Amino acid sequence: MNLLLIITATAMASEPRELSYEEALESALQRNPSLLGARLDVDAADGALLAAKGVFDPTLNAGTTSNQFTSESTREFGEVLSEFKSLDWSMGINQVLPTGTTLGLDWNTSKTRFKYELRDTGFVVESEEPLFESRMVATLTQNILEGHRLASNLEGVRQAVRGRETADANRRATRQQTLADTASAYWNTRTQRRLAEIAKRAYDTALEEQRVVHAKVEQGTLAPVEKARVDAAVVQAKREQLTVEDTARNTEDNLLLLIGEAPGTVFTLTTEPAEPRSIDIDIAAVETIALENNAELHVARVREESTDMARMDAKHRRLPQLDVNARYALIGYEPTTDGAVDELLSGDLPEWSVGGSFSMPLLGRSDRGQYLQRAAEATKARTERMNVERQIRSSIRTQVRAVEAAAVQVSLAMANVRFAEQTLTAERALREAGRVIQKDLLESMATVDDARTQLEQAKGDYQLALIEFERLKGTL
Repeated sequence: MNLLLIITATAMASEPRELSYEEALESALQRNPSLLGARLDVDAADGALLAAKGVFDPTLNAGTTSNQFTSESTREFGEVLSEFKSLDWSMGINQVLPTGTTLGLDWNTSKTRFKYELRDTGFVVESEEPLFESRMVATLTQNILEGHRLASNLEGVRQAVRGRETADANRRATRQQTLADTASAYWNTRTQRRLAEIAKRAYDTALEEQRVVHAKVEQGTLAPVEKARVDAAVVQAKREQLTVEDTARNTEDNLLLLIGEAPGTVFTLTTEPAEPRSIDIDIAAVETIALENNAELHVARVREESTDMARMDAKHRRLPQLDVNARYALIGYEPTTDGAVDELLSGDLPEWSVGGSFSMPLLGRSDRGQYLQRAAEATKARTERMNVERQIRSSIRTQVRAVEAAAVQVSLAMANVRFAEQTLTAERALREAGRVIQKDLLESMATVDDARTQLEQAKGDYQLALIEFERLKGTL
């Protein structure tokens, strides 16, 4: 029973997998390593964006401290031994706003006990009950000149957003390139397999022709030199067969790598290439689609916007530094915690302060240099974006001509095959009549093989031209 299962599994494993064009593309989208890496880059950019926004999240702080010390000092009434004990606990919330405002609200409560002893007299002063002090402090700091510009304060978030857009554009570009590479590998594999079949038939035909020529030479109806010619043709046909088969195996491995399959997997291609058809391409409309979907152009636009915003931010940062600081506190100081809190809330012991600070570099060369640098980068990014647009328009027009030319090449190659086959049929008939030498017939046979090879290559080139056309449009 186990032997039967092993034999069945081996037979199933040896059966070639049927692979359609759509299945190859779908497998590449799911398993291609480059595309998986591009998706992970987008995930990383999402994390960077979340971290950038987290700068403006409120922060909760809490802590507690216990202090105790004993000290000795000499005063006007003699030596004093001091003992002090305290327990502090605090909690606060701080937040930085996109407006350049820093807010803080802190609560602190302390519990203290003390003892003083005069060494000379033995007189002791000690707190009978611990004393409690509660303090609630609200602070505000506002940058007046630089801080008022919201876009400047959100520069980190904007950079993260642009990083995410760039990662997504690169993912889309990688997706388009992966599909294009997979599609090209699929049709290249089909073409090379067909060329291998043609080479195999050419070799078989050469073997049959060798048998016929050898028989005729033995019969004396052909000169012995024809035997050497046909033998050389067989060797040449075998050499070409081996070369084409090796190329076909290389293209198969490349296709398997792109779709995430193990090298050496046996498969058959089930999709036939599309027949060339007459198409009327609106170049202006195609250019519009390409400019909207092209990932490289999207990255160039993001870079242009980013550098222009950096230029404006550098211009804004040439302003002096002017800050306004405000602080308001309520205090409670009583023998009990509840009493200290009640006194704090009553507002009997307020504290407040308002102030400002101003600073400005006298020459400002650093800020002016940064602005000049950012302005140059913005101009360069705009120039690069315009160049990418021109390249896309040029590539679209070039590829439209390539598609049209590839369609014509297929038609010409099909006609060439018909003419070559008709010529070979006539040459065979003439040879039987003794009116054509063997050398001419061998050349006609080679011409037919070349014509069939050129037809398969033309069909493959037509498919590749269509694939590149769709990739440029960003619609694969």
